[in-house]
Amino acid sequence: MGPTANSLLETDLIHTFVAISEAGNFTAAAKRVLRTPSAVSMQMKRLEEQLGRPLFHRHGRHVSLTVDGEALLIHSRELLRINEEALARFRVAQLEGRVRFGALDDFGSRFLPEILARFASTHPLVEVDVVLSTTAALTEKLEAGDVDLILTAARAEESPPGESIYREALVWVGKRNGIAHKRTPIPLTLSDQGCPWRAAALKWIESQKLRYRIAYTCETGQGQLAAVQSDLAIAPIPASLVTDDHEVLGPKQGFSQIGDYQLLLCEGKKIGSAGRAFAAHVTSSFRAVTAMAS
Repeated sequence: MGPTANSLLETDLIHTFVAISEAGNFTAAAKRVLRTPSAVSMQMKRLEEQLGRPLFHRHGRHVSLTVDGEALLIHSRELLRINEEALARFRVAQLEGRVRFGALDDFGSRFLPEILARFASTHPLVEVDVVLSTTAALTEKLEAGDVDLILTAARAEESPPGESIYREALVWVGKRNGIAHKRTPIPLTLSDQGCPWRAAALKWIESQKLRYRIAYTCETGQGQLAAVQSDLAIAPIPASLVTDDHEVLGPKQGFSQIGDYQLLLCEGKKIGSAGRAFAAHVTSSFRAVTAMAS
């Protein structure tokens, strides 16, 4: 029996399905959702009947997802997230106030629109002021009390103050079908002094004993990518920023991944309840990004 035009997925079934996919077996998932294994089994039978597709491969006591199960898992996590946001909108007391938030320019343009829209849906009375700048400048503003919390970057092996909420690989990129990486010395376009991407890139290229020169410096990622797009230099950027206009430089060209970087959420000493609510929202948003990527 497949889905009909009026079929609706039950939240309880979806919650149990996600628990099974994460636990790898029905018994462990049953403990998570506070049901008996037989009840969990019956739930999944109902879900598979409703969808008309098998969702699990059975391997004794353990299970793995079918192709359809993997597809459903993506939708399920999004459905649960939306459900939690809807409940939060009516459960929490209506916060009022103002949050001063600082973020890196590159991540402000990529992640902030959705983060701000979702926060406004659950906390419509909170005013959010956003400052986009560099890690060094944002840190100074936080210490001076000019902002309530900041989102900055650091190399993965570093342990600076703040909560690590996101991690990603840095890669070398050049213009697609470009020749900048073949020049000697290799022209680089980098961010300003103090940026962890710059430090990680220079550490890598010096460890390879490659001849290089810093051809362009810009405090924003978009400025660096302009030099890449003109085939004037290569740049270290987060893997998620790679587009069809870029060529990731790998072993074939004599390059490799530079290493990982992390995003850190740092709170000021006088952050209020509205600021703490926004901080929790930013953290959950990046965890959702990580879950979707995995």
